[in-house]
Amino acid sequence: MNAGIRQYVQSALGRDDAKTVSVVSPRRDLLANLKAALREEKRFRIVTIQGNLSQVQSQFATGAQPQVLVADLRDDIAASISSIQTLRTSGFNGAIILISDTLDEAALRGMLRSHVADWLPAEAETREIIEACERALNARHTEGQSRAHCLAFVSAAGGVGTTSLAIQAAYVLASRARDFSRTCLVDLNLQSGCLADYLDLEPRFDADSIRGEPGRLDGRLLEMMLARHATGLALLAAERTPTEAPRADGRLVTSVLSAVSDTFQYMVLDLPLAWQDWTFNVLAGSDRIYVVTEFTVPAVRRARELSDAIVARFGGQPSTAVIVNKFRQRWFGGGLRRHDASEVLGNRLAGFVSEDVELVSEAINRGEIVSTIDRSNHVSRDLARILLKA
Repeated sequence: MNAGIRQYVQSALGRDDAKTVSVVSPRRDLLANLKAALREEKRFRIVTIQGNLSQVQSQFATGAQPQVLVADLRDDIAASISSIQTLRTSGFNGAIILISDTLDEAALRGMLRSHVADWLPAEAETREIIEACERALNARHTEGQSRAHCLAFVSAAGGVGTTSLAIQAAYVLASRARDFSRTCLVDLNLQSGCLADYLDLEPRFDADSIRGEPGRLDGRLLEMMLARHATGLALLAAERTPTEAPRADGRLVTSVLSAVSDTFQYMVLDLPLAWQDWTFNVLAGSDRIYVVTEFTVPAVRRARELSDAIVARFGGQPSTAVIVNKFRQRWFGGGLRRHDASEVLGNRLAGFVSEDVELVSEAINRGEIVSTIDRSNHVSRDLARILLKA
């Protein structure tokens, strides 16, 4: 970028009488159409830059920044995603909207890690891009606030108690923040999830209503799709479709989680046991991954295999650890012992959560959280110790 353009960009970004939208694209016609359209929008001030984001990213890393950055990734997807990650690392806090023909797995993972506000196809109309800018501005946090801290819970096997631990984890985080309304549980098992049943709530998330246009899920629509527990915890869960395969694609899941992240302080994900096309993408956008298993030899071995596979995929970031649920201390006789499980899991072990079948069953049957039934229970204390030391 030459000095004249640089001066123009920084001058435009410095004005505070309108929200600045910077559009970077190699397509001259797209820039011209957007500039003409946004000229009529008093809320926006547009800065257009012809070229690829990877060539001009340094201009957004320092000085005044736009409220919205629209990046056209045509012919430059991999380099542009890398540039976006660099911008976020450098402190860029504006909303980012991407335009591209397609998004592969690596690009989706990059979007999740960089908290991209929206994605539009390359043939998107000018009005669609303007509406995406409006949604991004409406969803933005006030100055100083950050995106949700995200914990992902993954089952190593069926019946290990992942959903119960996800609920209790949300309670622990909300208690620490002293604001239950700012923590959201998300049931990503769109076919047979039971989070809503565990909390005796009505699942309200309607994926079909935003399928094809997931960018429509702004803060107001999201609130309509949330259920609230008596404690104040929010739940995003869909009605079960036991005879139909889940139809959620990576773009829809990414957009949903981005909207939740824009709204809440903490986000706790309960992932399905069956691996989905988008599972790795979701995990890539999480701050910490917990693989949940139970205190049996096969389940502990499975947890080690799964955690190793996740770590191999991501290279250690985000952090991945194993929680051994339903732990029973044996003093006499044979069978699995605490030392044996620790030896198998090694440095993957986050800790053990004690078994309390009666209490957990009572909480599920009453639609309550174990801590609201018995504040001094071992399940809550063990899990809080694991979460707070992370």
